[in-house]
Amino acid sequence: MNRAATLLLLLAATVAVVLVLTTEQFRTSPEWKLQPGSQMFDPDEEKISEIRLQNGERSVVLVKRGDKWVFAGAVEDDASPEAVRAIFRAAAETMVFDRIDGEELSDEKSRAAYGVLKSGVMFDFNNDRPNRLFFGKTAADPSRVYASFQGSDTVYLVSDGLLRFAMLPPDNFRDRRLAPNDPEGVRRIEIRQGTTALELENNGRGWRITKPLNAPADNEAVADLLKKLADLRLASFDTPSNGGDRSGDPFEQTSEIRIFGGDSETPATISIGKPASDGFVPVRLQPRNISGTAPPALAEAAAIQLDRLRDRSLARLNPDLVDLIRWHDGGIKTDICRVEGSWSGAMEGFFKSLSETKASRYAAATPAGLAAASLDPPVSRLEFLSVLSENTPEALAGEHPVLSLAIGATQPDGTLPVHIGGAPEIAFVPGSFLNRLPAE
Repeated sequence: MNRAATLLLLLAATVAVVLVLTTEQFRTSPEWKLQPGSQMFDPDEEKISEIRLQNGERSVVLVKRGDKWVFAGAVEDDASPEAVRAIFRAAAETMVFDRIDGEELSDEKSRAAYGVLKSGVMFDFNNDRPNRLFFGKTAADPSRVYASFQGSDTVYLVSDGLLRFAMLPPDNFRDRRLAPNDPEGVRRIEIRQGTTALELENNGRGWRITKPLNAPADNEAVADLLKKLADLRLASFDTPSNGGDRSGDPFEQTSEIRIFGGDSETPATISIGKPASDGFVPVRLQPRNISGTAPPALAEAAAIQLDRLRDRSLARLNPDLVDLIRWHDGGIKTDICRVEGSWSGAMEGFFKSLSETKASRYAAATPAGLAAASLDPPVSRLEFLSVLSENTPEALAGEHPVLSLAIGATQPDGTLPVHIGGAPEIAFVPGSFLNRLPAE
């Protein structure tokens, strides 16, 4: 290769490098495709790991860590999922209404007239310099604002959705939820007030009270409690985003709620203090390690209301698990069997009647209580049995109890005392459920 060819190749390479450097901003900027009627941003949430909002000296930085967003700053906390979703939605909905190219602006003074030259209000994804958007003056239509990318000579007229986020106080981007667990994924709840405790557990077949007694819980009532907790939001933070501290009062805990979700053994814990004069209650949240105040509705939700959460149904039975019903009334024993694998319509109605019969009150199943209700021995007894045929192993063949109801004498208020075998309580129910039991 001769000297001239070598110099020519060197010159071509130099021109290419200069071209790359001088067009880098154009190539990495979205400006080449932004025209009136187009979207300002087309955010790919999978590729975005940081959101920045700037308003003068006040800034908000949201960082994605794993599967959640974090509020980063003087105070680090969980970011509000609702706020993050709203920002992405606002970015996708930011429209370009007009475009004023640099050639149309005679000098820097002309560009400054739109308020973007020395703007302190900025929005950016991923701390990406070519995409930092600075907001200027509001247009005649107050829902539109002038904006320009950092280092660009072009000014755009865009919708003001992202500008409104930049104007919000930083604390608005922190997670204000008291219970971040998805109600559908909660598997255990513990509520404590002093020495009193209420514990509920979902074993996959529904909710059950495990403390202070072992009894079925009302699934709808528990779902309502979880929804109330999920809807509650912190009214204020003791340590605001600027790093100041307002937690000067001593914290006197009155109750505590622990919510276990998914496979985690670490619960979301809400420690609740003594209500203030306005009814708002001080709270501490773990494992977030933050404190603040919550609305009076939290104290109401934390009140241990056993009667409201328990399932007051006399008995919920799956008819397919029962092969034989045995009715003892005085000295007479009557057996009602399932025929050819199914129950008659009348018996299906009786199973339904059992689940619809509600206890009006309960009493402790102490020896004295059982005797007073004529349950020791009972006036009558209703047994539900499964029957395994002789084809099964000999040790398993025969009758096995599913549920046993001991029934006492009718009370002065017209209710019947019923004791479920092994239960610590006597349920007082309307005696009409027995009317659905077929005579034969």
